[in-house]
Amino acid sequence: MSRERGRKKLMLKIPEVRHLLASSASETLGDLCETYDLATCALDRFRVEGRADEGRILEYERLCRDIEREVVTYCKEGYGRQMRS
Repeated sequence: MSRERGRKKLMLKIPEVRHLLASSASETLGDLCETYDLATCALDRFRVEGRADEGRILEYERLCRDIEREVVTYCKEGYGRQMRS
């Protein structure tokens, strides 16, 4: 469930790889999607907390961006290998 939520969030956030996210059944990509969902849920919680720790928010924003970059790289490299085969 968390994997699918993460995949949908990434499809909205990174439209240039949406079609690759939709068609990939990779275990690695599934793990990235699940991690992204967990990180974005935590970030949302931190943002709504009354006494949110700004350092923690910045850390999780950076983590989410890093995961997004990793997903783009993974999708484009995987897609490129498929096209060459």
